[in-house]
Amino acid sequence: MTEESTAPSQWHAGLGFTGQNAMSQNFFGRLGQIRHGLAVSTLFALTVFVTLLPAAAFAVDAQPKRKDSNAFIKPKEVVLSGSVEPAEAKAGDVVTYTVTAKVAPGWHIYQYKANPEGGVTRDTYFDFFDPAGLKPVGDWTAAKKPIRKAEPAFNNEILEFYENEARWSLKLQIPPGTAPGPKTLRNQAIFQICDANSCKPPARSTLPDVTLTVVPGVGGGSNAAATAPTPPPSSSEATVAAADVAPTGDVASEARKGLLSLILVSATAGLLALVMPCVWPMIPITVNFFVKQGSKNKGKTTGLAVAYCLAIIGVFTSVGVLVSFFFSATALQNLANNPWLNAFVAFLFLAFGLSLLGLFEVRLPNFLLNVSSKGEGRGGMIGVMFMALTLTITSFTCTFPVVGGLIVMAANGEFFYPIVGLATFSSVLAFPFFLLALAPGLVSKMPKSGDWMNSVKVVGGLIEVGAALKFINSAEIGFGVVPEDAWFDAPLVLSAWVGIAAVCGLYLLGLFRTDHDHEEVKIGPGRLLIGSLFLALALFLAPALFGNPPKSPLWDQIVGILPPDVGDLDRPGGGAVVEEGRKKAVSTDPATAEREEKNVHGVVWGMSYDEALEVAKASNKPVLIDFTGVNCVNCRKMEQTVLNKKQIVGLLSEFVTVQLFTDKPPISSLTVEQRMDVAEKNQLLQLDLTKETTNPFYVVLNPDGQLIQTIGGYNNPLVFGKFLNGALTKTKDQDKAKVAQADPVH
Repeated sequence: MTEESTAPSQWHAGLGFTGQNAMSQNFFGRLGQIRHGLAVSTLFALTVFVTLLPAAAFAVDAQPKRKDSNAFIKPKEVVLSGSVEPAEAKAGDVVTYTVTAKVAPGWHIYQYKANPEGGVTRDTYFDFFDPAGLKPVGDWTAAKKPIRKAEPAFNNEILEFYENEARWSLKLQIPPGTAPGPKTLRNQAIFQICDANSCKPPARSTLPDVTLTVVPGVGGGSNAAATAPTPPPSSSEATVAAADVAPTGDVASEARKGLLSLILVSATAGLLALVMPCVWPMIPITVNFFVKQGSKNKGKTTGLAVAYCLAIIGVFTSVGVLVSFFFSATALQNLANNPWLNAFVAFLFLAFGLSLLGLFEVRLPNFLLNVSSKGEGRGGMIGVMFMALTLTITSFTCTFPVVGGLIVMAANGEFFYPIVGLATFSSVLAFPFFLLALAPGLVSKMPKSGDWMNSVKVVGGLIEVGAALKFINSAEIGFGVVPEDAWFDAPLVLSAWVGIAAVCGLYLLGLFRTDHDHEEVKIGPGRLLIGSLFLALALFLAPALFGNPPKSPLWDQIVGILPPDVGDLDRPGGGAVVEEGRKKAVSTDPATAEREEKNVHGVVWGMSYDEALEVAKASNKPVLIDFTGVNCVNCRKMEQTVLNKKQIVGLLSEFVTVQLFTDKPPISSLTVEQRMDVAEKNQLLQLDLTKETTNPFYVVLNPDGQLIQTIGGYNNPLVFGKFLNGALTKTKDQDKAKVAQADPVH
């Protein structure tokens, strides 16, 4: 008797089921597979959490994002220190961490700004890189208003700064359940000081450690934060202050309505996510993988299919909650855009694809094979785990607003609703993949399926190679290449897809055979139909390579999964003609480069938030912010299929439009580090304004920078047009109210 046949019977004996019939043995054998699948799923999720996240986060000593400035650069005219009040507090209490800057006579330090522009002056901001597990409540606040004065060193520009002494405070909550003991708070200040004639170079300086002692007992919770007085913000902080009245997101509103409401919203979002382009590549990959497993294990794929479904739910939920809580609400977006991770996914797809083509057999180390269920074939369970992880990571590039809201809630220390919401969302997302995983196993039981199986493997392998090209592009961009300079850009990837579609069509129609095909290939009606469709797809996509993409709903879906420079295909000559209004930045200064960079999607979009507010005030127009991303598939879909529609363009012209990239701003004149700073600034602004991390996300502000209306995700032209019209109506109503208040007689 083989090892495969004895393992289930031994397990049965432990439960007193020895001697049951074959059906019973088969049932419990599948149950054993599921049991092993659950164990491996849990182990795999924990392994992913530990290995994929930045190693620095688990280091004994946390470090700031950048090292302190050289001692020769740090100005001696300012002394920075930190303190915490009260110095002793209980779990649940809110304490106040304060930074004090004592400045030498004649010198001044600039105001705090949450999202510094990095221009000729350096506003003060902080990298609180080690809060010792405490959770920030709100933003930094200044103890007094800054001085507003013309700065001779900068052509008498009106600037805001402090002389002699400045203080900024941040409220921190000690999480309930925190163990008693000392907590060391570590913070880095980034600042610049000037006198009447000159400025010191911008500097980074880590403040002396501050110790807070957590004493036994239960404190008063977060109510202390609500009762603590907050000084009014300066004029330069008006936008951040306006964010305090911003909604916490649709998901938080649904959570307050009750658990059932949250579940319904999360389930609906899961259904809608299934039609998003980011999950499409996983469909043929899932089918191909389970076809191969079915051919090797004669249809015994039910346990793997169940494990795959559970792994998607477990990995999606655990990674979403844990990463957000331990790092930040934007950590998952950064992880999804990580170049090494995208390179790994591309390698994985290439390996699977070439293996399906018969180039080699994927063989895993013995210790990994021992973890998998016995008798499931090489790579079965491990492959399932990798596919579940791939689906999880890729789906975060176009998650719905409900997922973004749940991630923000988890980052703020709430667990119940994020776990329920993410589990519901991922369950709905996983169910069709369970069916896809199950179907090949059922088909493999059909007689004379060998020729059909081999054809699916060949076609599936080519499709997976094509999918890998998109992830190679994402890796390139992650390493700092702007989209138009990438090797694997939209024309190259699309050319490969056209070629792959043509080869698949010719192969299925029997024009050539591989070296492991049957001697006589029979072309049945199914093979004839699918082969013809592949050739039709190649003909359908080919005109886009020559500047004439097809105008159809199918193309509108495909643009979302092509590289981000797909818009260049829609110009005569494949990008040789530059659209009117489009402009590339040449400055190496981030603030200036953001003002120079212009793009065209129906109308001209800038990339500078400050410039948009200035233009809005001067023209009395509302601001439309498009929080977007280079690797965001729904963003490309909105740009190519909604924003350029005639009726939408007419509405967009009533706004001051600005695109703010939260992953890799495509400004080629800036260094990779500068672009990362710009992305981080835009991420923080989106969180301040919307409490969301989803891309795309559209925000309308009135000319004074106050929030008017928001909408997230892909929306068809009708829905998006209603959103724009509604925002314009609200803005006009506010203008009328201002006029009536200023002139009550009339």
